[in-house]
Amino acid sequence: MRGMKETAMGGQSAVAGTIQELDPQIIEASTSGIKYPASRSDLITRAKESEAPQIVLDALNQFEDRQYSDPEDVKSEFLKIRQK
Repeated sequence: MRGMKETAMGGQSAVAGTIQELDPQIIEASTSGIKYPASRSDLITRAKESEAPQIVLDALNQFEDRQYSDPEDVKSEFLKIRQK
């Protein structure tokens, strides 16, 4: 797990400057290990625990406040907000 986090978030170049540029894999890495279903608040808490970059927290804060059933559901929501 730790290796995945380091790969996805290890360098500044891996983290985009805007949500539109953010790689969905960083969201996935930041919330990995969470138990589903999970709320937006649960996702944010998990991302903070994994020391996610601020841009990831900003993206999660834009998620609809509902229950997410699995990682694909989270990815789908992220792709929706990224298009805004």
